[in-house]
Amino acid sequence: MTSCDVAVIGAGPGGYVCAVRAAQLGAKVVVVEREELGGVCLNWGCIPTKTLIYTAEIYRKLQHAKDLGLKVDGLEVDMEALIKRKNGVVRRNKGGIDALFRSYGIQLVRGDARVTAKGRIQVGAEEVQAKAIVVATGSSPAQIPGLETDGERVLSSTDALDLTEVPKRVVVIGAGAIGAEFACIWNAFGAKVTLVEMMPHVVPLEDEEIADLLEKSLKKKGIDVRTETKVAGIERGKQGVTVTFEGKKPDPVEADYVLVGIGRKLHSEVVSESPGLGVKLGRRGDIIVDERMETSVPGIFAIGDVTGKTMLAHGASAEGLVAAANAVGGDERMDYRVVPACTFTSPEVASVGMTEREAREAGIDVRIGRFSFMASGRAAAMGETEGLVKIVGDARTDELIGVHIMGAEAGELIAEAAVAMKMEATVSEIAHTIHTHPTLAETLMEAAEDYFGKSIHTPKRA
Repeated sequence: MTSCDVAVIGAGPGGYVCAVRAAQLGAKVVVVEREELGGVCLNWGCIPTKTLIYTAEIYRKLQHAKDLGLKVDGLEVDMEALIKRKNGVVRRNKGGIDALFRSYGIQLVRGDARVTAKGRIQVGAEEVQAKAIVVATGSSPAQIPGLETDGERVLSSTDALDLTEVPKRVVVIGAGAIGAEFACIWNAFGAKVTLVEMMPHVVPLEDEEIADLLEKSLKKKGIDVRTETKVAGIERGKQGVTVTFEGKKPDPVEADYVLVGIGRKLHSEVVSESPGLGVKLGRRGDIIVDERMETSVPGIFAIGDVTGKTMLAHGASAEGLVAAANAVGGDERMDYRVVPACTFTSPEVASVGMTEREAREAGIDVRIGRFSFMASGRAAAMGETEGLVKIVGDARTDELIGVHIMGAEAGELIAEAAVAMKMEATVSEIAHTIHTHPTLAETLMEAAEDYFGKSIHTPKRA
């Protein structure tokens, strides 16, 4: 038997962050992990996909090297070398987590865990006793009836990460973050991509104006975008697949591969298989928690995908910090109002706070500020003039309630907006903050000025 103050089940971006913070707060910590340190984010999600995306973006730019005053000959993609590099990046990051655990004296227990009672976890033949338990078991690609993946022609995102060839033709089902990012990677490498989304817009959780701009950009790059379209069937063959559709654009497509980029299975069985435990679950199998990240059973917390909330790595990390503090006697709350998001398409899309539609539906008197990357000197110097910053504010108080960006480095730029919202800044305060020139960050200042009709680099309104 192993005893500790805090036991964390799962070492993904929520679990390992939670463990380190609990140890920093003086707790004796045990982490139970059945697969890999870093979870989905590090091994099969954020880090490996961004490694591929970074290379894809360089490749895309070098294809237009003449525009940048460069001469490049013999440019080609070496997928085997790229996959090797991706695996190396993952391996180094996992080593970093292992080093953190050792430095803080965090004990790692390998195996499948089940919470059998309050303060008790069974891991194979071993029992872990803890004053507090944090469930951080995450999610994995779900099998969708009719769209079952086989790892050969119909792929999950995990399968796609180890594909050592650039497909000539590929159908991507789902234009959320996973699907849209892979569509951009393969498109950059020369594949003919069909991107299918049942909702009216790509990246359907984003502001509609930004989503429409991204759709136009994807189409301009040659991606066949089919919104308001469903997959009717997949006929699998040895040499490829034939995909049929219903909806707005039903023409069938023959492809080498299909990527299913929708659906996640939440791994709540760690508590659901002990019905006498009393941990309440939602309809999707999500573990229900309060703003302290505590479940219906005192002393048992849950964070990350398994709660069904943000489904974002950094969201899980933030939840982990809250849970760690509360697991050792603190009283912190999770603030979902300021969780930013980024889809690493080309160009990137990032956001924080309410969309324009959400704000209007909430009865807020909305005012909008916009600034185009086309008018940014830095964007012009980079050859990245495609994009827009959109600020959503409360017209009565000028409080900043949402920022939405499509453009180069949007994922970096959104951090300024998140800080401003956390500080409850007004749009005026952003407009009056001096920004370094020339930078892409100036686009936020100009959008804030446009909110008041005073953007220096925007033509006078009619």
